[in-house]
Amino acid sequence: MPADPKVTLGEIAEKAGVTRMAVSLALRGKVGVSDATRSMVLRIAAELGYRPDPEVSNLMARIRAKTPATTKACIALLTAGPTTPGSQRSITERKYVEGVVTRANEYGYRIEEFSIFGKKDAVQTAKILWNRGIDGIVIRPLQYGLAEGGAHPLHFDFERFHVVAISETLKTPVLDRSLPDQYSAMLTVLSELGNLNYRTIGLVLEEELNIRVNGKWTAAYLQHPFRSGLLSLPPPLIMASPNQADFDRWYDRHRPDAIVSVNRYVLEFLRNRGLRVPQDLGYASLDLDGDIPENIGLSGIDQNSHMVGAAAVDMLIGAMQRAQRGIPEHPRRVQVEGTWKHGLSTEMQPHPSR
Repeated sequence: MPADPKVTLGEIAEKAGVTRMAVSLALRGKVGVSDATRSMVLRIAAELGYRPDPEVSNLMARIRAKTPATTKACIALLTAGPTTPGSQRSITERKYVEGVVTRANEYGYRIEEFSIFGKKDAVQTAKILWNRGIDGIVIRPLQYGLAEGGAHPLHFDFERFHVVAISETLKTPVLDRSLPDQYSAMLTVLSELGNLNYRTIGLVLEEELNIRVNGKWTAAYLQHPFRSGLLSLPPPLIMASPNQADFDRWYDRHRPDAIVSVNRYVLEFLRNRGLRVPQDLGYASLDLDGDIPENIGLSGIDQNSHMVGAAAVDMLIGAMQRAQRGIPEHPRRVQVEGTWKHGLSTEMQPHPSR
């Protein structure tokens, strides 16, 4: 069966009674046409079966890769709460932002950061973005109130924008998002530790961090296929706030020969007990993002957070090409797998410890 002929901008313009330029602006979500005209053009384009030409998109991508744009369109990097633009609370989030900025530049866009706190700021920011012709938004992880209320809602007029979120911290609305594959990361860590003949492996996390990742680390830990077989996985220690007394009680009860965690306070707790890593027990981190001093010598997972940021921009550009605005009917997720790094905090055990 022959392929349907391609729908041109001219055909859409003729049926809509507007110029080709108006159609182009409407399909790309640019300023210069009214909301009514944009809605009409999008409706007619859908009725006619218009699809962007992938060859043209690929050509433009190759051109941008070889010739840096002198004037770049803007994508907004949005954060909510008291965090100010330009600040990141962790190396992981800095890697997210680096990935967003680098990939946006590759597409010919620059990044500008905006911070909102409360409904009034959200309304004002939406107006500013729209008036400046910024219709693409990447939402950074939300940083406040997680321990009390879980993932946070965000009240913002999304309907006129192309939007992608990073991480699980945005509760509502449910948007397209990119995030690390924390479930697979935990399974990888347990597998690698098992290969080193560690047999009783414990998990220690802060409650807020467990909420931030939507419980994926603990879910993989509790559902590990070898839980009742080769590995002994005691109940995880989830602490509202890190403290030595809770850790000591948990450790004395379960006596793990390896511990998986994220925060470095676990290593301090072990030192306070006179335990040496890796001589007395192994330690693996679920977050080794970045070549920073505190990660030197540790085994664990590099979450490849820069690729999570880059994936968010890839999704956003795709939404722009599809003229997909607002809250998606069927939200999509792109998960980036982490990479195991073997360090000095784990070593091959001479034989299974049980």
